[in-house]
Amino acid sequence: MNQRTSNGRPRPRAASPRRQRFATALWGLRLAWAECRLLVAGSGAVMVVRGVLPAVLALVLKELVDAVVEALAAPEAAATVPVWLVAIFVLALVEGITWFQQRYLDLRLEDELEAHLSVAVVHHASTLSLTFLEDPGRRDLIDRARSNPGQRLAGLIRQLRITVTMGIQAASLLAVLVVIEPWVAVVIPVVSIPFLGFQWRLAQRRYDEQHARVTKARWSRYYSDLATGPYEAPETRILDLGPLLLRRYRSLLEGFRDRDKSLHRGDLVGSSVATLVLVVGLYGLFARLAFDVLQGSATVGDLAIFTGAAGRLRASVDQAIRSLSQALEESLFVANVEEFLGTRTTEVRGQRRLPPSTGGSSLRLLDVSFSYPGRDRPVLSGISFEVRPGETTALVGENGAGKTTLAKLIAGLYRPDEGSILLDGVELRDVDPDDLRDRVSFIFQSFGRYEGTAAENIGFGDWRRLLDRPDEIEAIARRAGIDPLVRALPEGLSTLLGRRFGQVTLSGGQWQQLALARGLARNGSLIILDEPTANLDPRAEYEIFLRFKALVADRTALIVSHRFSTIAMADNIIVLADGRVAESGSHAELLAREGTYAALYRLHREQMPNEGQLRDPGERPDRR
Repeated sequence: MNQRTSNGRPRPRAASPRRQRFATALWGLRLAWAECRLLVAGSGAVMVVRGVLPAVLALVLKELVDAVVEALAAPEAAATVPVWLVAIFVLALVEGITWFQQRYLDLRLEDELEAHLSVAVVHHASTLSLTFLEDPGRRDLIDRARSNPGQRLAGLIRQLRITVTMGIQAASLLAVLVVIEPWVAVVIPVVSIPFLGFQWRLAQRRYDEQHARVTKARWSRYYSDLATGPYEAPETRILDLGPLLLRRYRSLLEGFRDRDKSLHRGDLVGSSVATLVLVVGLYGLFARLAFDVLQGSATVGDLAIFTGAAGRLRASVDQAIRSLSQALEESLFVANVEEFLGTRTTEVRGQRRLPPSTGGSSLRLLDVSFSYPGRDRPVLSGISFEVRPGETTALVGENGAGKTTLAKLIAGLYRPDEGSILLDGVELRDVDPDDLRDRVSFIFQSFGRYEGTAAENIGFGDWRRLLDRPDEIEAIARRAGIDPLVRALPEGLSTLLGRRFGQVTLSGGQWQQLALARGLARNGSLIILDEPTANLDPRAEYEIFLRFKALVADRTALIVSHRFSTIAMADNIIVLADGRVAESGSHAELLAREGTYAALYRLHREQMPNEGQLRDPGERPDRR
């Protein structure tokens, strides 16, 4: 019985593994041809030349040996010897030069494909939804696709090229040898076909092992980063986590080593048996031919060509089989890249433009619900509220209430499962994402600490407009109130920040001040601030509070915070509990209701009794 999809259509049958590998190889070849046509064509031409050269050399060598033997008996026949010597010299020269040409073309092709595919993978990742990138189940696919994609595809093409080259060599040498000793046509297939099957299965096992260890490989990199990273070092040193991290790291690497050792041992045994059988068979035929020479039914030239060609044939068959199995292995890795680049999110890109907005945007949520992929319980359920243009609204709630998730929904980073979000009267899912990005500024709780200059850390907020306008960046720094921080840097806005490449590293609060300036750099009509003062000391927070209305002038602001001194900046407060709106109103109204907000406020004041020394949370900001 045919399986059917949820829409009732028959589910297509999965292609066989062999057909899938063939399809992947074709996909890779088409991509390489499209991007590097001259290199692929040149490599193909050199491949054919190198494929037929050994057989031609063997034939010329036979003629040379026979000419020398004939000249020993009849000196007047020696005239042909120099001709065959020159021919061998030319062929040997061509073989040597084409080897270097092939190496050059392989390296160039690998560089071109690595540049193209690495950029393609990063670009494609930038088009996928945030929920896709945040899904732990997708991280292994992304990691596999990022693992040297160009080198993998170049490796697939190189192994296919070697397979074809060695196949041409083996076929041409076999044709020459069969004329001399017909039993060669029996010995070669009898040994080669089982050996090909063995190598094929071994390649599949190697890939399966690499595929299975991707998650553990990510853990190993994580432990290594924890043990050596500059940001984690202080805590790992204090906690003396070094021995524990090292033990876990070593355990993973030793597990990889032991499983690889088993694969290497299997390859050694199988290859040794195949080589033994093939060598015994070929050299048994060589002995038979030697007796034929003694009996006069074969020439010395036949014996000479068989000696060299049989050894070359054995090596060609072995290399062809190994290269074909390695091509299979590479195709399995290339399939990861093909799968990732073929991944599409189900979200349809909106096309509508938002209407012009002055004095901030209006925002309306209607019965919005949202669940993260793989979770049964919704994070948000039935959320409805409205924010008027120019109004400042705060989202309040305990950890896990859904505040940051809701902010990301409003910013268009997620899409609701149910309900509607309207910005300036337009359904958010219908809005062109580029237009939405121009309209929304977002200061994240987990803000970026970009390795770059201070100017770049601010200018990234609207980089297309600002990175070439240092005067505007300086003005934004002054408006955000971080000019004292900038002046304290060794080279001002030109100071390179960060621990990886920078001259100076900042405190958490200083990084957050830069993040605040970055959020203000874009002239969006809606600004979202997720815990904007979490890393600031009380005085820095108070100074931001004094300038807050000027900072968000002519904008609608949405604040997510646990700090009631920050929440008090809001005109309206939305209280979330268990993914729903528990209550809403002004600070005074919510205190008077003696509900969830009042309980959270009292608990906060008990835990932080001195927060009000700089400013009372109930005090309204200066609206001038």
